[in-house]
Amino acid sequence: MTTEQFPPQFLREMIEQLDASIQELARKEKGLAASLGTGRVAELKEYWDHVLTPEEEWELKRTMDFRDRELVWIWSRLRRARTSRANAGEAYMRHLSPAARKSEQS
Repeated sequence: MTTEQFPPQFLREMIEQLDASIQELARKEKGLAASLGTGRVAELKEYWDHVLTPEEEWELKRTMDFRDRELVWIWSRLRRARTSRANAGEAYMRHLSPAARKSEQS
C-alpha cells in the first residue's frame, strides 16, 4: 500500500507524528552522542557508513556496549522516520496539487 492511497487528513496526522518522532530521536541522539564522546561517535559513524574493513568491524562490534548499540538503533530509526516523512509529505503535496483536486472533482 502506497501513501497515495491514504486520505489527506490521515497523511497530515502521519506527518505530524513523524515530525514529533524525528525531533525526539534527534534529541536522544544528541544526548547520547554527548555522553559517548566525539571519538567513539566517529568510530560508530564509520561502522554505520560501512567504511570499516571486516576486521575493524568485528573488533568494533566486540567492544560495543548498550549505549553504542542504542545510538546505532537511533540512527536506524531516524533514517526510517525521515524516509517515511518524505514519502508522506510528497503524497500529501500530490493531494494538494491543482491536477489532483481537478481529478477528484470530476
